[in-house]
Amino acid sequence: MRWSLLLLLGLVVGCSTTREITFTAMPSDATLSIDGVTRGPGPITDKIKFTGSDDIHTFAASRKGFKDQRIDLRRDDDRTSYNIVLRKQSKKLTFSVQPVPAMITVDGQPLSKDMTRQISAEMEFGVDAKDQWITHTVKAERPNFAPVEMKVKFDDATSVYVLNLEPLRKTVTITSNPPGAEVFIDGDPLGKAPVTDKSRPYPFDVVTGEFAPHSVRLVKPGYDPVEKSIGWDDGKTEYSIDMLAKTKTVRIVTDPANAVVEIDGTKVQADANGVATAKLDFPPVNDAGDLKTFTATVSKKTADSEWTPVKLAIAWENGKSDYSVTLKEILTKPVQLIAPDPQRTDNGWQFSPKSVSTLAYKDVTEGGRKQPPSQLTRLPKGTVIDTIAVSPDGSSVLFNVLIVGPEKNDFRSQLMLVKTDGTSGPTYFSDGKSLDLTPGFTPDGNQIVFSSNRAGTRLSIWQMSAVGAPGITQLTNGDTNDLWPSIDSDPRPRMYYQSLVDTRSDPRLFMTQLGTTIRTDLTQQGGRQPRVSPKADSVVFTGVNERTGKRDLFVMSDKGGTPQNLTNTPDVDEFDPAWNKDGSRLAYVSDRGTDDEKRHNYDIWVLDVSKAEAPVQITSNGSWDDSPAWDSSGDNIYFRSNRGGDWNVWKAPAK
Repeated sequence: MRWSLLLLLGLVVGCSTTREITFTAMPSDATLSIDGVTRGPGPITDKIKFTGSDDIHTFAASRKGFKDQRIDLRRDDDRTSYNIVLRKQSKKLTFSVQPVPAMITVDGQPLSKDMTRQISAEMEFGVDAKDQWITHTVKAERPNFAPVEMKVKFDDATSVYVLNLEPLRKTVTITSNPPGAEVFIDGDPLGKAPVTDKSRPYPFDVVTGEFAPHSVRLVKPGYDPVEKSIGWDDGKTEYSIDMLAKTKTVRIVTDPANAVVEIDGTKVQADANGVATAKLDFPPVNDAGDLKTFTATVSKKTADSEWTPVKLAIAWENGKSDYSVTLKEILTKPVQLIAPDPQRTDNGWQFSPKSVSTLAYKDVTEGGRKQPPSQLTRLPKGTVIDTIAVSPDGSSVLFNVLIVGPEKNDFRSQLMLVKTDGTSGPTYFSDGKSLDLTPGFTPDGNQIVFSSNRAGTRLSIWQMSAVGAPGITQLTNGDTNDLWPSIDSDPRPRMYYQSLVDTRSDPRLFMTQLGTTIRTDLTQQGGRQPRVSPKADSVVFTGVNERTGKRDLFVMSDKGGTPQNLTNTPDVDEFDPAWNKDGSRLAYVSDRGTDDEKRHNYDIWVLDVSKAEAPVQITSNGSWDDSPAWDSSGDNIYFRSNRGGDWNVWKAPAK
């Protein structure tokens, strides 16, 4: 028994082993423990006793950021040093991407070759020098989306991460031309341009491959609203939008056709149908949005006719495009009249040409109301007739044509004679080198009397043969200017005439017995245009109303005296009296009537001096008719007229 006990103790003592072992770890600052006892960082050298073959000791190492690791030490392992290399801590993480697949990277390294919606990966984690967990950056990227990233740490409470892709965003600046338009985006007000829209998303549709645009609307008074879609446009940020003025195409139809149309001074071209057509812009003219208004002028003029221009206002009028304009034909045309104008100067009375603008109807008829007059002469355009006279037998009309030469004071006239039967045109009856005025015939028709300055600077009365016999006789010779000679049919002929005396401002009426130098001042009031009656018993003349400046017809005895006012119309201008052959009627000129346009103009009238009847209007064309002269029958009156646009001699029935 004793022996057995000793043998057992010997066996026990003989199996016990002690080894000196050095312990280290990587990283070197890892905490080491032996058999559960923390020893601190290595290296650690310790004697480890193994009491038997089954005796196991534990060597462990741990550090934040690394996985714990242990080694079991056995008696039969004869190593004298142990080193534990710690592995970094890891964690299996799952990443999901919404709403579409994307390329997922961790710290810049892709987790897959292709875009994916979800992927899992074992990820190592560590700590920094301050023992803080190092984070990983996970990023999801896809073209036409804003990239999304997040930080992942080991100690996160979750291992599943969702990355939501966001649409691209940009800041847009919108300007308007002109500035100040109200801007709306997708119906929401943004303000007045220029305005900035900050960080607005632009979603991308992966099915259509297009960005979803935003609707931009610009509103400004006076302009049509502008709608525009703004997409991603490669990140474009500046947009300038024109506010277009309202525009319409205007068509102006004219009557008559092919009239000239000008809009604000610019001629409008006609289309294939001859209609004036123009495209017009109507921009606002103020902040209230009131639109521009154009002025169209429509006119027409041909070689023979002219129409009164019409102005037409063209506004926006809700886009109205068709306009029509009816022109009124101008029935008259301007005709210049040259008249001898006596002016009293320091050197006495002087005669110079006076230009007067007159109106003439282009229509030479009497408008269908009576028989139209007939035209006796067709003189060259620009010819100005002064006064006319008819021979007692009615075969000829004598008239003078006024001439204004190029030199100063070159004022002359030409006496002309035309047959009333139309067998010949006008023939010259004087040399045209002097100023010959107011011609008339003697009662027998053999002589012509007229006023002329052929003997000097003053006008005096002259007489010459009506059939071309030689010799011209001066009938008055003094310091006066004498006009309007009229010789009576008395066996001892007397001459009545108008005289301008240098010492007086009013014209005088004189009578002188032919063949004598004695003259009689016929009336205190003076007068103009004396015409002795064929009966040789009275003289008709014109006098001026001092209040109105209008002329009336007066009659007085052939011997002179107090005159009687025949017309007594102080507000009507009446002149150019002419006796008919028997002295019973007077033709004269008056502006008492009106034409179709209600204008007062000079017409031929007839007054029966033997009856208390109202005067009868002979012409009413609307042109300037004057200088009447009776034919021998008393059925017709010759007169000067500008009707048709030129001065000529006409004949009208005296009814």
